[in-house]
Amino acid sequence: MRSDYAKDPTLLPRVFELYEHAWPGMTARAAAVRDWGMRWEVSTPFVHCEGERVISHAGVLEISLVAAGRPMLVGGIHAVVTHPDHRMRGLSRVLMEEALAWCDARYETVLLTGEPVLYERYGFRSWPEHRFAGNRRGSGGSGLRLLDRRSAADGELLLRLLDARAPVSRRLGIVRDRAIFLFDTALWPLHYAEALDAVVAYSVKDGTLRLFDVVAERTPSLDQVLALVPEPFGRVEVYFAPDLVGAEDLTPEPHPLGLDDHLMIRGPWPIDGPAMLPVPARC
Repeated sequence: MRSDYAKDPTLLPRVFELYEHAWPGMTARAAAVRDWGMRWEVSTPFVHCEGERVISHAGVLEISLVAAGRPMLVGGIHAVVTHPDHRMRGLSRVLMEEALAWCDARYETVLLTGEPVLYERYGFRSWPEHRFAGNRRGSGGSGLRLLDRRSAADGELLLRLLDARAPVSRRLGIVRDRAIFLFDTALWPLHYAEALDAVVAYSVKDGTLRLFDVVAERTPSLDQVLALVPEPFGRVEVYFAPDLVGAEDLTPEPHPLGLDDHLMIRGPWPIDGPAMLPVPARC
């Protein structure tokens, strides 16, 4: 049945007790960014309970996208889980059907990231994603500062940029994504580029820079971002379509992020051509 965190203040810790069986450490991860404004209560929960214990859950988030150059409001199914002692009873199926009926009354399109074999039965189809790669050489720049998660000022800075952010791509980008971004990046290093007034999510490993997101009111170019990175690299992989960062020369590469992280679509989808839902925007 559909529930409401606002009407039942005991529900959230009971839901997270269930989460811990499937995703250990999830409670600590959410707590790590709660002071920075992450509120799980933006999710609409569908739950089965046994007494006071939550034994099955499916959540719905509202996601504001830019897709094929136009605004698009979609539903996002997330955290579909049943307690190990209560599986094989059809509880998740009932909750998925209820959650999707609720979504269908509000959104033309519903997204989730998951394993295709589990969700094709609900009318979802897998949509192939691409990262974008090419040779770029780092210049040993400076100008990135690691955000301090203990700092209220850094939290306010990040929230300001998230609330005002431009989409990182007009082919497929996300706006007003405070809750999803904060949770997905809870354990990531995030860097602030003062010269660009931008927060950059990236990593460098084995000579490859992987750029996952840029949060800014005006999206800077890829070259502007790379010029600030201190680590050496000779290859760049961008995990979103590079149409707004001036890097259309990068080569699209088919790239499923993992067996259980396929982007799946239910309903109309306007995008034609290679793109990727940014990693910190996946519910």
